[in-house]
Amino acid sequence: MFENLNNVPVNRVDTVVDVISKGDGTHDQDEVFVTASLGLTGDIDSSEEAVLILPMASEAQSKPIVRYTEEPIKGPAVFEFDDVDRSVYDEELVERLEKMADGASKKEQRDFAVAVGRAANSFSVTTVTVKPGQRELRLFYKVAADKAGDREFQFDIIGPLPSFVIQGGGSIGLISLLPRGTTVVSAKGLIDPNDEGSEIAKVEADMGYRHLIGWQWQSDPLFRVKYRYA
Repeated sequence: MFENLNNVPVNRVDTVVDVISKGDGTHDQDEVFVTASLGLTGDIDSSEEAVLILPMASEAQSKPIVRYTEEPIKGPAVFEFDDVDRSVYDEELVERLEKMADGASKKEQRDFAVAVGRAANSFSVTTVTVKPGQRELRLFYKVAADKAGDREFQFDIIGPLPSFVIQGGGSIGLISLLPRGTTVVSAKGLIDPNDEGSEIAKVEADMGYRHLIGWQWQSDPLFRVKYRYA
């Protein structure tokens, strides 16, 4: 039923990231809403509609598990994916469970709940239907900006998802809007997520009481933003 669909060619990816405050800086997470527009260079399937299954959470974006089915999805369905390596969030969850077995304090119960949520987020997916001749994809998803220090929060976005590949002459653009009352601690676009020296140049501006950060590039970078509440 499913076929591998890695390395889908695209010539443009435009992404807007809107960070929504959930508190005054003493809270645990902010919400990050992502809108991505992708320009396809050709048909996914020239004969009929294709249904893409895409990883949407930031933790899952590193897994190239795009699939499509030749049959329309008309009701509840069960999707099966290849086995993936256990994530660090799964490992954290196992550790929390072991502690719970020995009797849990309120802090351990809270840590357990957080670990469950992060493990669940790492496998978030969505489906997108693509018709023959369609050249534009618009993806909407939400990730979390987790607390990274005293009144500091951080989130990562991969652009585009790893199963899409920018073709020669193509480009990636990303704009991020931070919440009111925050300042940038660090904001990096990395060509190689494992190399802090592979940073992409950015532009910044204050607009409408919010701070804006923008990047443009021709490859598949990781965008990482950390900000602080006043």
